[in-house]
Amino acid sequence: MKKIIKENKVLFVLALIIIISLVAIIIGLVTMFYNEDGDKYGNRLDGIEKFPISENISEEIKTLYESGVESVNVDVKGKIIYVMIDVSAGVGKEDARGYAIKSLEKFSDEIKGYYDFQFMITCKNNTEETTMYPMMASKHSGNSQVVWTNN
Repeated sequence: MKKIIKENKVLFVLALIIIISLVAIIIGLVTMFYNEDGDKYGNRLDGIEKFPISENISEEIKTLYESGVESVNVDVKGKIIYVMIDVSAGVGKEDARGYAIKSLEKFSDEIKGYYDFQFMITCKNNTEETTMYPMMASKHSGNSQVVWTNN
């Protein structure tokens, strides 16, 4: 046995180094990918408590419109505010875009500077004149401009 160890001393040292390296890699991967403590968003939401969104913001936005809007739904996920607007049949493309932009009036400048916005405008009463729906748009927190998809 001593003769085998003396003749293959380099191989045993290399094997030991490889085994230690594999164990270290496996431990590193397990701790990196299977860490259960912490928020699923990481630290991207640090400071979000400084920018609260009203619970009844959907109703507040709906009061902006005299007619043409059936329902408004606002959903906040992380740093993105999803605004879904269902318009009445006969509402034109420019009017629908105006409804989305007008909904931003109910949010303060601080909230508009912190959150990203996603707009989706639908019309449940499908007719030939409502083939342009759904319409989608977004507004990044760093921009003041709403960007529309090709409709």
